[in-house]
Amino acid sequence: MLSKEQLALYFQRIGYEGTPDRTSATLGAIQEAHLNAIPYENLDILKGVPLSLEERDLFDKMVVRKRGGYCFEQNGLLYSVLISLGFPVTQYCGRFIDGEPQVIQERRHRVLRVEAEDGVFICDVGVYGESPRKPLRFVEGEVQTDGIAQYKYLRDPFYGWVECQREQGKDWKWVYGFTEEFWRSYDFGQPSFFCEKHPASLFNTFRKVGIFQGKASLTYLDNVFTVYQEGKIQRRETVPEDQAPAYLERYFGLTE
Repeated sequence: MLSKEQLALYFQRIGYEGTPDRTSATLGAIQEAHLNAIPYENLDILKGVPLSLEERDLFDKMVVRKRGGYCFEQNGLLYSVLISLGFPVTQYCGRFIDGEPQVIQERRHRVLRVEAEDGVFICDVGVYGESPRKPLRFVEGEVQTDGIAQYKYLRDPFYGWVECQREQGKDWKWVYGFTEEFWRSYDFGQPSFFCEKHPASLFNTFRKVGIFQGKASLTYLDNVFTVYQEGKIQRRETVPEDQAPAYLERYFGLTE
């Protein structure tokens, strides 16, 4: 549990100035503010710095030191915040379904099921690139929107619940799936270690950085900086490595 002082520092970090209650409105405001303030990034993994998923270390890294993190870290911090605010939260582990459909990926995504006073929602601040800016109601088949794209949940015999996304001018696609098996926070240490160290991991070979900026999604993949909005690439450029620190600071607020 985070203290009142720690919650105040977190709210200051993300620019949230509301009075939190246990409604979906609070969830939505926090999730959107978090996505616009704390970048997704794997820079420590690339430097060989061991990651810690302990609550105090996540808070120190992303709030005190103003760094970012990837899904196990990002949703770990949000989990601490939400339970400290009194929300009942259940954690699941999911599989992404991008790439070739016949390739079944390992479980490597932290998913939060949150009970608010006005419903049950999936909250997620740990997806690289375009993803829900607001919590999604955890019901089957209901088409929902965050103002940017449409989303819905389907059931699948293997993946369990599947989060589907339809961007402007595009068809529906499956993003990730998860089953309703309860995971404790320490359970995520094993898939996180795989992402850090395994030769087949996509996280230890090239830079993956992302953040939201209003309606746009900004990403820095390897050495390519992209601004994505309304289902289209609005800007894309290859950045010389000696300019990478300036881009990371200017667009993502990262100075380490």
